[in-house]
Amino acid sequence: MYKYTIFLSVLTIPLTALCVFFAGGGHGNYSLLLLFFPFGLLGTLFNEGISFLFIIIGLLQLPVYGFLLDRFTAKKAFPVIIGIHIICMIILFLLKRDELF
Repeated sequence: MYKYTIFLSVLTIPLTALCVFFAGGGHGNYSLLLLFFPFGLLGTLFNEGISFLFIIIGLLQLPVYGFLLDRFTAKKAFPVIIGIHIICMIILFLLKRDELF
């Protein structure tokens, strides 16, 4: 019934581990975080770092995508989700701080 929600919820765990590994505990590269979890990085536009609230938002991002894909048909929801995701990535890339990426 909720196949996309379950799949993307499980996929969040290894993607998060991979992104944290490449971020190097704050001393590495945040490009993978920008690619997979742009909503989690929105906090960097307002603060010096990533706050706890935005970490939670980033972790919930993929399960919410899965829920939207399950709730609405994938044909309708997928282009909208990809569009919003890419727009958020572009905004972050244009307004990024040089020391973060």
